[in-house]
Amino acid sequence: MGDLTKKEVDVLIVGGGPAGMSAALYLGRARKRVLVIDAGEPRHRVSKGVHNFLTREGISPDELRQIAWSQMKAYPSVERTEGYVESAEQTATGWRVRTREGGVWEGRALLLAVGVIDHHPTIRGYSERWGESIHHCPYCHGWEMKERPLAVLASGKPAQHLAPLLRGWSDDVILLTNGEALDAEDEEVLQRYKIPIYRSPVVSLEGPGSRLQTISLEDGTSLAREGLFVAGKQSLPTWVSLLGMDVTEEGYIRVDMMQKTNLPMLWAAGDCTSRMQQVLEAAAQGGRAGAIINATLTLSH
Repeated sequence: MGDLTKKEVDVLIVGGGPAGMSAALYLGRARKRVLVIDAGEPRHRVSKGVHNFLTREGISPDELRQIAWSQMKAYPSVERTEGYVESAEQTATGWRVRTREGGVWEGRALLLAVGVIDHHPTIRGYSERWGESIHHCPYCHGWEMKERPLAVLASGKPAQHLAPLLRGWSDDVILLTNGEALDAEDEEVLQRYKIPIYRSPVVSLEGPGSRLQTISLEDGTSLAREGLFVAGKQSLPTWVSLLGMDVTEEGYIRVDMMQKTNLPMLWAAGDCTSRMQQVLEAAAQGGRAGAIINATLTLSH
């Protein structure tokens, strides 16, 4: 975008993914001065394509971002800078953020569109297949894995939800608990849907290149599978957790219907607010936040 000539803006947006870009578009069209601080590492960058986004079905995440920022050039009050935010603090007039690169920025309002940090299991062969034959969202990638033998790596409530749900895409679904225990309710649900359960820890994932063909367990079991869906642990960036916001039981930022947090002039949108992590949902939340932030700033005079 253009040159940054001011350290103070109307709205600071941390995160340049779908939620942050959507909010910036709303605010730019409302003539607000906006700075998007973007580390350039959106969670979905490993995906081959964006799905369930009307008119953009199958577009690559990188192309989606390029189109978005190209269209944003029509709104000169929107600026973008690359950087990793390390802290944020309230001021008398709004919020101040600091980046690892030494930048200090102030805004009347702050929107967190920071996504979440995925904590992947340490399993041999996992990293090279993540985003290829290993996924976390059946709505995003279930169609591409339809009618194949699939496995779910999960425990607890995510296991009893994700494994039965995947049967909408494949009749051959198994559950891997990776050594984690299941309670009686989890067992009952999985038995009701006739989901086979394998409890031994996963040792390795094997297959040519990024394809999955075999899952090997510690007890010597070898399972022929072509896709793996994971309900792994996620967390917020450390600096976000230190802000003192209310969070949900699952650890996501708690927001109201207008994406507002419990702290003054602080909103949040996208993956950091719930497990419903899809591009269209994030964009919708970002747009909603942008509209409400604009109204709040405009009507506060």
